[in-house]
Amino acid sequence: MLRTAIAAALVLAAVAAASPAQATGRATIVVKDGATQPVFDYAAALNEDVWVEAPLDTDRDGVRDRVHLNITRPGETETAGLRVASLIMPTPYGGSTPEVPYPSVDVDRLPQEGVHAKSAAAIAANRALTSLNAAPAAVSTWEYYTTRGYAMIAMDSLGTATSTGCPDAGGRDEQISTRAVVDWLDGKGRAFDAAGNVVSARWSARSVGMYGVSYNGTLPIMAALTGRSALRTIIPMSAVTSWYDYYRANGLVVAPGGWQGEDLDIMAKYVLSRANPEACAPNMAYLEQAQDRATGDYSPVWAARDYTAQAGQIRASVFVVQGLQDWNVKPKQGVQLWDALDVDRKLWLYDRGHGSSCAPEFAPAMHRWVDHYLYRVDSGIEDEAPVTLENASCTVTETTTAWPVPGTRNVTVPLATGRPRTDTFTDDGRTQNAQQLVASASADHRLAYQLPVLTRDTRLNGTPWITADVSVDRTAANLTALLVDYAPDGTTRILTRGWTDPQNRRSLSRSEPLTPDRTYRLRWDLQPVDRTVAAGHRLGVVVISTDYDYTLRPLPGTEISVRPVSSSVQLPVVGRSAL
Repeated sequence: MLRTAIAAALVLAAVAAASPAQATGRATIVVKDGATQPVFDYAAALNEDVWVEAPLDTDRDGVRDRVHLNITRPGETETAGLRVASLIMPTPYGGSTPEVPYPSVDVDRLPQEGVHAKSAAAIAANRALTSLNAAPAAVSTWEYYTTRGYAMIAMDSLGTATSTGCPDAGGRDEQISTRAVVDWLDGKGRAFDAAGNVVSARWSARSVGMYGVSYNGTLPIMAALTGRSALRTIIPMSAVTSWYDYYRANGLVVAPGGWQGEDLDIMAKYVLSRANPEACAPNMAYLEQAQDRATGDYSPVWAARDYTAQAGQIRASVFVVQGLQDWNVKPKQGVQLWDALDVDRKLWLYDRGHGSSCAPEFAPAMHRWVDHYLYRVDSGIEDEAPVTLENASCTVTETTTAWPVPGTRNVTVPLATGRPRTDTFTDDGRTQNAQQLVASASADHRLAYQLPVLTRDTRLNGTPWITADVSVDRTAANLTALLVDYAPDGTTRILTRGWTDPQNRRSLSRSEPLTPDRTYRLRWDLQPVDRTVAAGHRLGVVVISTDYDYTLRPLPGTEISVRPVSSSVQLPVVGRSAL
């Protein structure tokens, strides 16, 4: 679940308190030493609520949907004609979210075991479904930027809080309505106050930025995909860049960490906090059907939510922030967007879980970025290294020109050497989690392949890949690979993991049942990693089937065989390899 505390999103703890000063003479933005200065009195700032009209009627009530904004702007925008840039934090979490029951992931068998080749009728039905969606203690961030001449805007996304319409979990409707807000700040479209009076943004400098953590950071990406507009920059932090990769992995139904059973429909129902939510029942039913938890196949509903594939449409600059230990919005999300961008970009990777950077350098870097792209300030940000790495202690450890870092090369190592053989295990992931299976002395329910002892400290930086010759005793199975650090004292640490559905071995868009006991060559990725493994340790690959915390959990008993001598792991190694 992309839940994130609103209060946490509004505070950048690294921003030092600055006393706002009264602007003297003609109201103007003041820049000194390459940064906007706190010259506007926050106590005199104006606060207003408006509802921007979107070109949609998703709840089918005959009235165009409206998106609620709460705006805080310098008082001088009203008293002295000051025009300011806008910084928007959109959120679906502004209302009182309902309790939504999650489906059980304990199943008798995997649903794709009943999958056969798709008929033309099934494909047509899927397209028909998709067409429904295509229809028309520190200074707070608010105070920090308002005193420097920005309008700070909290936006309630479609169908949440006092916004009307219906959420569609990252779909086209949320995208169009978010773009409508940007256009209103650009002098286009209409907005209304609580009394129904038309409101304009005469104070807007028509220069807009958006930022946020989690879903709050996903909405800015969606708006940026609509092409050229007043949106000049976005700062997505721990944001979804492909909803398929959020709820699926290489054809397999895979949950975000901590939210087993969640999918598009659960997310949409959870954020549906508007009045009269029953108006959105058809929209929720559509998502439940269209998401297809039976096959896990990539379909038009996922393509519409695949922002990485659409990244060529982005015209705004992008500052990507991603946690390398984030198992909710997994590391692949930020890394793949960064790779796909062809605009001004920056990447900040921090070595912790879901959220954002806690390094003291981050907030000033964000300020330099925002100043540069919204006010064209020569802040120096464009001369800085595009990639920043931060460790688990909130310390910036490295700035570099690329990620993976320069000097990284892929090293391929066989899982085993010697004469060809076949190893077999029986799935028991329903009763044991991955760490328990790794630590187990028994090979009955997992296969473990330790690589040679490392002769020097070895840094892995990038995306590992597995190539494995695999057979299964039935037509479908979960398949999970774990990259493990084995210490000399016998302790183990899972560095990263990845999943695949063997039925999607040839295409993410089409499941093909396995022929029992036939060997298939499979290749799949693990989540990106940046870890240094000490000399004397061993790296290893552990193959399991069901991953208790992430996959569907069928009854135990599926037999999976691996030919380790012809199978291999590809590791992104920095510098000279010790493997």
